[in-house]
Amino acid sequence: MKKILFATAIAVLAVTSQASAMESLSQYAWKNRVLILFGTSGNQKLASQVQLLKGRQSNLAARDMVVISVIGDEIRPIYGNSSKIDARQLRREADITSGGFQAVLVGKDGGIKLRSQDVITDATVFGLIDRMPMSKSGRS
Repeated sequence: MKKILFATAIAVLAVTSQASAMESLSQYAWKNRVLILFGTSGNQKLASQVQLLKGRQSNLAARDMVVISVIGDEIRPIYGNSSKIDARQLRREADITSGGFQAVLVGKDGGIKLRSQDVITDATVFGLIDRMPMSKSGRS
């Protein structure tokens, strides 16, 4: 019985910490999915990812997305509003320790849904979102 209670408590803590993993993005909770692109100035992967997404505004809008890049301590909006976000806190919450490229997709619940050190195709991002429960239920 103690083992079951302990396992249940661990599972609840894991779900709770994932759901609140990105507290600095609370302004988007239950409204937007946020794709955060971390990198350094001149990073080719970052430039490629930004270029790929800039041509997909209607797809981003249809999926309630906000896309931002974080270069050093600077937040740069790619698509949507990115005000009131602290780059340092975002790096800490997303566990970004290197200056290399990393893309992190945060769901409407604030949990990290995808993490990649490579450029993500639009089909991968949109396909993943379209399979999410909130998308399937018609709530975007």
